Amino acid sequence: MPKSELLFEVSGMFRQLLKGMSHEWNKFSTKEYSLTFPQFQVLYTLKMRGSLKVSELADALALTSPAITSLTDKLIAAGYVKRERAEDDRRVVYTMITEKGYDIIDKVTEDQKEVIQVFFGMLSEEDIQHLRRIFSSMLLNIDQNNV
Repeated sequence: MPKSELLFEVSGMFRQLLKGMSHEWNKFSTKEYSLTFPQFQVLYTLKMRGSLKVSELADALALTSPAITSLTDKLIAAGYVKRERAEDDRRVVYTMITEKGYDIIDKVTEDQKEVIQVFFGMLSEEDIQHLRRIFSSMLLNIDQNNV
């Protein structure tokens, strides 16, 4: 099979995997925590990177600024994040995670371990390392080329 066909097949399989994972996530988390996967991604990104401007958060998650604003508005209403203006430039607004946001990340992460096991548990440690290497390479390529 030519490489282009293999890549097309792999990309379709990857989309199916993401769709299945998202479905499982939403089945559990929206019922249990009223937290969608994109909302969790915002929280997790803020946890890992610290306070960010909307544009920085949008870049990190490959979403538009209006989409980030919509997501953060809901997270603010739930008390998971807050906005603060920069001291040196009042026009700049940072989004940051709250203590309640950290707590929900810990709870969701612990509960999602079972879902992750469903998708990745049958893989050997070597296969997981291969996936990690492959995904890292792909993400680096995306960052470098702004795909």
